[in-house]
Amino acid sequence: KKTNMTMTTSGPSPGASYFSTIHGGSPSADGGGPSSPLYAATSAALNVPPPPFSDEESKIDNDQQQHSSDVHNNSSALNSTPYLQSRLIQLRTHSQDLSTELTKKLATSRSGQSLLHIGPSLSTLPPDLTSLLEALSPLLSQVEQYEGENRGELERLVSQGREVQCAVKKREFSVQCAEIYAELMGAEEVLRWRLLQQSGDKKSSGGKNKKSEEGRRGGYENVLEDEDEDEEDDWSEDETEEEFDHICSLERAAYTTLYLLQQLHSSSADVSAMTTTPKKRATQSDGDDNDGSNNNNNNIATNGSNNLPSLSDFSSNDNTSLNGVVLEKSRFLAKLAPRIRRLESDTAKCLVSTLEELLVRVRTLMEDDHDANEEGQGGGGGDNTTVYDNNKQQRKSQHDDLLLMIGHCLRGLALLGKGADAESAFARVAIMPIIRSKLSMGKLDEGGSRGECAGLFFLLDGIANTISTMYGSILRSSESMFTNETGNGSKSSSSRMEVDLVTCGVWVPVATALMADPGIKMAIFSPGIANVLQANYSALDTFLSELASSLLLLQSPQEKDVTQDEEEKTSIESGNFSHLYYRPTIQADAIERAQTRLYAHPTTVEFSKRWNLPIYYQLRFAEFCKRLDKAIEGVCREGWTADVFTGDAKDGKKISDTFGYELPFFFELYDILLSMWKPDVYLRPLTHRFLRGAMQLIGRVLAFVKDGADGKIQFGGTEESEGETDLSEMSLTIPAYFWNERVEDVAVVAWELTILETCLTHDYLDYVANTVCPNDKESRQSTHNSSLELEEIRSLASEVLVECSQEFSPLVSNSWYTLIVDRLTKQCCIPLTAVKGVAATYRMTNRPPPTQASPFVASILRPLKEFDTTFSSRTPPQIGDEWKQKIIGAVSSKYSIAVEDLIATVKRTEEALKSRKTRKMMAGGMSDGEKVKLQLLLDYRQYKEDVEELGLESDNIEGLVKLNQLTSEAESLLPK
Repeated sequence: KKTNMTMTTSGPSPGASYFSTIHGGSPSADGGGPSSPLYAATSAALNVPPPPFSDEESKIDNDQQQHSSDVHNNSSALNSTPYLQSRLIQLRTHSQDLSTELTKKLATSRSGQSLLHIGPSLSTLPPDLTSLLEALSPLLSQVEQYEGENRGELERLVSQGREVQCAVKKREFSVQCAEIYAELMGAEEVLRWRLLQQSGDKKSSGGKNKKSEEGRRGGYENVLEDEDEDEEDDWSEDETEEEFDHICSLERAAYTTLYLLQQLHSSSADVSAMTTTPKKRATQSDGDDNDGSNNNNNNIATNGSNNLPSLSDFSSNDNTSLNGVVLEKSRFLAKLAPRIRRLESDTAKCLVSTLEELLVRVRTLMEDDHDANEEGQGGGGGDNTTVYDNNKQQRKSQHDDLLLMIGHCLRGLALLGKGADAESAFARVAIMPIIRSKLSMGKLDEGGSRGECAGLFFLLDGIANTISTMYGSILRSSESMFTNETGNGSKSSSSRMEVDLVTCGVWVPVATALMADPGIKMAIFSPGIANVLQANYSALDTFLSELASSLLLLQSPQEKDVTQDEEEKTSIESGNFSHLYYRPTIQADAIERAQTRLYAHPTTVEFSKRWNLPIYYQLRFAEFCKRLDKAIEGVCREGWTADVFTGDAKDGKKISDTFGYELPFFFELYDILLSMWKPDVYLRPLTHRFLRGAMQLIGRVLAFVKDGADGKIQFGGTEESEGETDLSEMSLTIPAYFWNERVEDVAVVAWELTILETCLTHDYLDYVANTVCPNDKESRQSTHNSSLELEEIRSLASEVLVECSQEFSPLVSNSWYTLIVDRLTKQCCIPLTAVKGVAATYRMTNRPPPTQASPFVASILRPLKEFDTTFSSRTPPQIGDEWKQKIIGAVSSKYSIAVEDLIATVKRTEEALKSRKTRKMMAGGMSDGEKVKLQLLLDYRQYKEDVEELGLESDNIEGLVKLNQLTSEAESLLPK
């Protein structure tokens, strides 16, 4: 028993561990229990908390401690073998449970699964980790030494690899430098040969080689100095083919120059990047030495960096060698920079001079062709016709060749970014001679008096036609070559073209010539006469709006199609293949883009500022105001029917028949409003001013009408001024009156205002909109506005005119509801004074009872009936019959009051006679009062019929209802 107890409580056997318990080993307090050091380390590594002890386990430990104490102190009999065996069984069971739970937790984690795999091998580990580390130290040292040797070898290989890469890069740069130098020499040779060709000399082979060597050493500066020493040789048999080769070589030289400039800029950028970007270097220890592997190992150990060197990583290492290669290339290009810059300048000059020479040849050829055409039309046949056709075909072939060579020159200048030089050369050599030959004060005033610029339109048209005839093919070719394209394939019109001959080559010199000469500038832009200024502006605006189409469109495509097959057949037979050359087809969108560039050019903006358009508008508006003021004066002197129309009789008749105006004053007003938008008056930049002027004139008329309606203006009675008067302008003096007192004048003016209001929102709006925003395609192109912009302009004009027309309605309503109603009411109430005489008619006159209405009743509404008959067709729709209801209501109210007063008087008389007992029965047994009442009833019925004849319902009129009530008691007196 003592032996068993000792074995149970003693420590584990050597090599025992906690993991042996997992696989069925014996548990122990130090090695396998939860309180063992290995279990605590493993649990901490796996983040597994130690299992808590239950109350039962605590009790067992206490019992164990008690038993141990009893054994050591008293050797009690309680420590028997069965008890210890049961205790051992309990501990093993509990240990297995804990091992199972730990295994589950290890199986759910990645690191725990690794421990499970190496669990069986851990049973062979020494009892502590110190001995394990001591056993592994030699192995780790060998591994570190091996790794250091490999790292040193890798660094050596990477260093040598970088040297190889630098050598490869140096070789590439060398090849590039050789190519650059060869390209430079070739371009210089082309320019030298071109200079010799232009001077008309050729060098001998020896002299040529000598000059070539001099060019290689320092350029070709002295070529022109030695031209006198050269010997003159004959041209080759095919001069045209040789000239083609030289001009193609010039374009190639431009390509070469562009390539050299790009290389020079790229090299400069590389050097700038190296000098401005800080280098990132890895920190190294002090004893850096590449001779031994130990030193490499020490450096690696002290470096602390785990990054391995690589051939693909240059940023973390010293690139001094590679940078040196780049700098070497840059120094080489820097030495060639002056020659490259000189090559650029000389290439551009040579291309420009060649272009000028070709343009002169084109002009000469076209002039010869024009002269030959005139001679060919003079007559002749047979051999002369054949010779003429052959010469024409030869000139056409020469023209095609020149066009092809000009294309090479234009492309070469565009490559060098010298498009402005090409445009300037074209303007100077091709366009300015035409302008100088056609532009003069004599031709400007041709067909008219001095200062009227009557020949401006024909002068500009002649310039455009001449340019199109002589240089149209060049312009079309240039437009096709240099049209910009955006990224999505669509053409761009906003960005500037590399070579824009239409804008800078044609329009700019024409506009400059018109603005430069003081006399021409004064005659065109500031004539001081409105008609002349408008004609000049219209001529130049038409010229500018049609310039792109007139220059880029073919003049006679039908003739070209007819003779094309014959010309191709003749050309092939003669060995000429110029008909196969590229001939661009200019579409409508290309012309639209060219026209957009014309309008967007700064010269066009400056040209537009030369026009003194505000002064022109003031002159025109003064004319309109003068006509209107004269018409108002005539109306004030002679009334609304005065003949104040000063326009064309046909226009007046058209206005009367179309719109229904009756008064000459409104003929004049509407003709003035229409004349503001006539082609010989209207200018598009002044649209807002003309629209505002029209509103001002309408406002002036409305103010005049309103003042007259308020009684502030008196017509007629004008005194003649002292002095001589023109008999033709004399008119009969009419009595003074206020036209607002004449209902006929008020009604006619109100009707004219109604017509004018309708015209402003319909016919006049359409007229203005069609002038500002034309519907036809050709006119829309001249406005250089998009469809959306035109619709917006139309909408704005509509809003302005509609807003202006809203001022008519109050004035028309006031004329009818106030002026006409008041005047007619007064006229209709005049006969009502006869109502009082009805009683006197029957008082003590012994007259028989009445059988019909009084005579005055028919005259009550007679003014209203006559007015309604006259103006029923000229009553504004918005007025309707309300004005008649107002008149009849007011007249009926006064009529009812008069009847009511009369009936009251009759009743008082009857009462007085009855009290005095002097009443006498007359014939028929009807008293005088009853006769009066019966007469009033008959008058009421007649008046009611007159009201109903006017188309009104009597039940809705308060005065008539009251009359009915007043006269209803007399209905019993009517004979049955």
